[in-house]
Amino acid sequence: MAEFYEVISNKKIALGQKLYAMTINAPKIAQESKPGQFVHIKCESLTLRRPISIATTKPWQIVICYDVRGEGTAWMAALQSGDKIDVLGPLGNGFDLPDPSKKLLFVGGGIGIYPLYFAAEVFSGQSVALLGFKSKAHVSFESEFAGHTGETYITTDDGSYGKKGFVTDMLKEILDRKKIDMIMACGPKLMMKAVSLEAAKRNICCQVSLEERMGCGVGACLACVCKINGKNKRICADGPVFWGDEVDWEWGT
Repeated sequence: MAEFYEVISNKKIALGQKLYAMTINAPKIAQESKPGQFVHIKCESLTLRRPISIATTKPWQIVICYDVRGEGTAWMAALQSGDKIDVLGPLGNGFDLPDPSKKLLFVGGGIGIYPLYFAAEVFSGQSVALLGFKSKAHVSFESEFAGHTGETYITTDDGSYGKKGFVTDMLKEILDRKKIDMIMACGPKLMMKAVSLEAAKRNICCQVSLEERMGCGVGACLACVCKINGKNKRICADGPVFWGDEVDWEWGT
């Protein structure tokens, strides 16, 4: 059931980019949230809600990160401290975190890094983060990941920061020199497909958090159906996290 919650802060977090972090006072959601889950935001005057991953929780609060892509997120960016926001959540099935003795690799692209951060923060074992962005102006949460992982690597498409290239290029380098027990990935579909296939070749378990346009967010409207093991599954209710080797990556094409 959706409820109205108070916005604590809503700040820009990337140089020159319309990327924001919003802190919301939502005790019930904060207590129940698990890494990989999301909330559904009602934007003023728009029919469909906007699904936003939960980036982290604080005592009584949740933090969501989003970039301004259209009318809904533009409305969100204008919200200020003290404003009320209609939030449904937490929704979906999140990541299956392994035993802390396992070595985890988090692979994120763009805004796909945020659900991974929640997992990295909660996971108390050894981990490595590999994060990809378009340019230096898009980089965010580097220090946050570094505070919860043993190693954090950054790639940028244009080489303006970190290593030039895509995360999929550096992924192979990391896997060649490190023993990784499990990969968790979130980002563009083609990126996750490449990560999943590379993991499968090396017999490494891989979880992916899928993204798709949603309607209801609770599995009733079937707007976000994908193919898992040849069967239709709802990203909002059955996911958004699935095992990479079970995803039919050609769905929707």
